[in-house]
Amino acid sequence: MKRTFLPALAAALLAGFALAAHALDVKGLDRPAGACSDFWQYANKKWLDTTEIPADRTFWGSASMIARANEDMLIRILDEALKKKELPPWGSPQRMVVEYYASGMDEARVRHWQLKPLAPLLSDIAALREREALARMLGDLHARGIFPGFGFEVELDRRVAGRYVAEVRQGGLGLPDRDYYFLDDDRSKQIRAAYRDHLVRVLKVNGDDDTQAAANATTIIELETELARVSMTAVEKRDLEKTYNKMTPAKLAEIAPGFAWKAYFETLLAPDLRELVVNQPAFMTHFARLVAERPIEQWRPYLRWHLLQATSDKLDPRYETPHFEFYGKLLRGQAELAPRSRRVLEIISGPYGNAPVAEALGRLYVERAFPPEAKAKALELVGNVKAALADRLRTVDWMTEETRKSSLEKVAAMRIKIGYPDRWKDLSNANVGPHVFVDNWMMANMFEHQRTLKRLDKPVDRDEWFMSPHVVNAYYNASGNEIVFPAAILQPPFFNAKADDAVNYGAIGTVIGHEITHGFDDRGRLFDKDGNMRDWWSEEDSRRYKERAKKVEAQYGGFTAIDGIKVNGALTLGENISDIGGTKIAYLALQKALAQQKKKPARIDGLTPEQRFFVSYAQAWRGKFRPERERLQLRTGQHSLHQFRVYGPIAHMPEFAKAFSCDASKVLLSEGERANIW
Repeated sequence: MKRTFLPALAAALLAGFALAAHALDVKGLDRPAGACSDFWQYANKKWLDTTEIPADRTFWGSASMIARANEDMLIRILDEALKKKELPPWGSPQRMVVEYYASGMDEARVRHWQLKPLAPLLSDIAALREREALARMLGDLHARGIFPGFGFEVELDRRVAGRYVAEVRQGGLGLPDRDYYFLDDDRSKQIRAAYRDHLVRVLKVNGDDDTQAAANATTIIELETELARVSMTAVEKRDLEKTYNKMTPAKLAEIAPGFAWKAYFETLLAPDLRELVVNQPAFMTHFARLVAERPIEQWRPYLRWHLLQATSDKLDPRYETPHFEFYGKLLRGQAELAPRSRRVLEIISGPYGNAPVAEALGRLYVERAFPPEAKAKALELVGNVKAALADRLRTVDWMTEETRKSSLEKVAAMRIKIGYPDRWKDLSNANVGPHVFVDNWMMANMFEHQRTLKRLDKPVDRDEWFMSPHVVNAYYNASGNEIVFPAAILQPPFFNAKADDAVNYGAIGTVIGHEITHGFDDRGRLFDKDGNMRDWWSEEDSRRYKERAKKVEAQYGGFTAIDGIKVNGALTLGENISDIGGTKIAYLALQKALAQQKKKPARIDGLTPEQRFFVSYAQAWRGKFRPERERLQLRTGQHSLHQFRVYGPIAHMPEFAKAFSCDASKVLLSEGERANIW
């Protein structure tokens, strides 16, 4: 594949981060305050005081800046392709994504067609008279990526590595989380009232008169509240044992009578499904009971609303504008609607670069902006951090030898994926092209649904990526025991091939450490080296681990943010364990790298390597939330706010106190409070 690194992109990134050759924002350090008083502020105060969140964003930070530059580049590539007389070859991923983008950018066509692409679905919903037809309607909508009632997907089987399994899970809500239906604070009450107003507004645009819209909004909220009442909380959903309930479709019909499961699976194109995992059996039981007990007349507005809610941001302004005003402005604090090109690109990409055909964007990105030498350097860093974790596992004093041996085997077996897939997904049957934008979105979803269904009887594709290379992120896949680093994150400030080791280990090194440590967080530790979820820990080791994890939960649960809202230490536990462990092992990896150098490294900008490591870590995580987005993150997010991702780990590290000559009693947790897991 021909790859050309764009100097303009590199220059824009360097300018955006105010990075000089030394790769740290040393001018932004609050030196008078000192590192020991408040390290987050010491490293980031000037940036925090002078940086404004763009009007079309709800959060702004290091990753956001890289993502914005990547978006600009991809938009430029797509716009240039549209201007050419000759498009890429028919049937190629490049042609498909250019036409998908073009359909979104053709606002006049979107306005002209209005709801016509949805007319057959809306007509079928309006004609519902029987419960079997209701089940078939859900099957049709679910295949299109629209999930009223509950969700369906094909996933890697947690317990049996090497195979796929179908899963059904709770869902069907219009608010971000089940707790939003019950929280009694003023903000939550305001959101519920605004949600009702939003429903009425959209239903009136869709043809209801004032009385009908108000009555239908009440019905929708009543149904959603009933579903929310039996939904697991965000913390409960993290329990891998309780959410793994494998059964046959016949058994599901037995525990959840009242819903025509056979008709549903037939319409879903899975009539011969032999087994599936039911994430929340109690939810399915209650959902089926609601279907049996509630009149069909109540389900019609509910289904109509969820169809409109899922597609509003792909429709004309009559639907897109109220969707933004509620979900963007009210819930997340977004001041302005993003330019259309960014909105279209985000829909094609998905929130984590995991939309059905997002990988086509990744191919465009890699062809233009990923130098081969970045992959080689990143592989070296990953190898060193993996080795540091192995060293740590050999020396932890709370682990028995049997569990230690299995842990080391898991680290050794951990696969590494850097940059982009060795083999791209086959998108030739996606049928995305010269259609109306919302049709293309549904076509892409139907392609992915059918693609994943076909995998059920086939071996697992170990080369598949679940995140496109153009996304500034990384992940650990427990079922594959693999760590994945897309090309887009291998840029400053996370990765700088010209920077000293301390900067790279403090930024991308801690990200690598974070993802590796996910293999040993409170959930990742339940998977063995082959990706099977099984109890391979001794009873004593499990007890000791949980005791230490409780300390992490308590520490983060003590952090207070906006409106006095506490961090949910149980919800964020896995990410917090990985932040602490990842920072520790990245620091150990740096020490190994420094020890291999022939001479003692000199100070740069007056900072020792150890100081530069911690500053690099804090500056890589610099970020600002809008108040509404911060509240949403605290209620529903599994990651702690960025400042706590800095405060939390360093409080466990005597190395931090030593690096800046701090009074350990003032910057560290007491010895009894420290988790000391990894």
